Amino acid sequence: MGMASIEDVKQFLENAKSLIKQGKFALIPRKKNLDGLALLGLTLRLAKLELLELSYRQYDRGPIPDRDRQGEMFWEFIKDIDSQQAYIKIKIDQRGCACISFHPSNGPISLPFKDR
Repeated sequence: MGMASIEDVKQFLENAKSLIKQGKFALIPRKKNLDGLALLGLTLRLAKLELLELSYRQYDRGPIPDRDRQGEMFWEFIKDIDSQQAYIKIKIDQRGCACISFHPSNGPISLPFKDR
């Protein structure tokens, strides 16, 4: 499990946000994600806006190798949304920016750059 630098996180987010803005975005429609968005009071459109606001300060972990897809990496973020901490797991793949998880966080949380 890797620990990225602030610059690595900024570069990843720049690439991910660019793909989202181009309409290259996929939310994996797992029950946990759909329920999680509802619990957070978010529609898919609002979830995309939350992703576009992510900053390196909300970086939690990554890049983490995807066990199912060799060569692909996950990045994890924790974002406060209406006084709830949301766990967000995204990666860049053939779909563009793929959101694997988006739901209330159930810890543990590291947020190494929170105060930088």
